[in-house]
Amino acid sequence: MRRLAPLLLALIPAFATGCQPGEEPPPRLVAVKGKVLLDGKPLPGASIGFLPPSGNAGGSDVGPDGSYEITTLGFKGLPAGEYTVQISYKMGSDGKPQSLGQQFSLVQPRAMIGAKELLPKKYSDFGVSKLRATIPPEGNTNLNFDLPGPLDTPPPIAEEFLKGEAKDVDDEKVPPVEPRAKADQKEAPSAGPKPEPGPKVNDEPKP
Repeated sequence: MRRLAPLLLALIPAFATGCQPGEEPPPRLVAVKGKVLLDGKPLPGASIGFLPPSGNAGGSDVGPDGSYEITTLGFKGLPAGEYTVQISYKMGSDGKPQSLGQQFSLVQPRAMIGAKELLPKKYSDFGVSKLRATIPPEGNTNLNFDLPGPLDTPPPIAEEFLKGEAKDVDDEKVPPVEPRAKADQKEAPSAGPKPEPGPKVNDEPKP
């Protein structure tokens, strides 16, 4: 656990939404772009990170066409040098891949409860990743990674999301139905005053 702590500390500022006011960009950033593929096909929803031997890591979400563009502390690009590369595809308990912003948010979204990494650790964990990249002084705008599949089994949808979906259905604008028992207890509207009883008629035959 102690071995991975510095990696996590390096990732948190790198994968934040941007720099703080007045913060200076890292020096000499060069463009780093490419595509992340799985068996030759785009892997949208994945994320990719570049960790140097020292300094700040850079990262990017992967777009619908598999493309990415690395940013460091909110600025586009990376310093030239050697990097360990991490590619992650973390599926949330809502059945959707989780972005870097969701994964490293200080307030974790519900979907991160029970989220599961679907790529092997040799790609998705900085501590053991076998992926490497050398960024030249001029940058690299065609740095592609094609990983072999298949992905691991997705996590089951959490019970709270099933409840949420049921609630959404219940909240639809449907006219309320009054309970039958209550409706039966209501009296029918009166048709007017009851007639007075007439004189009693003796139907017995006369002797």
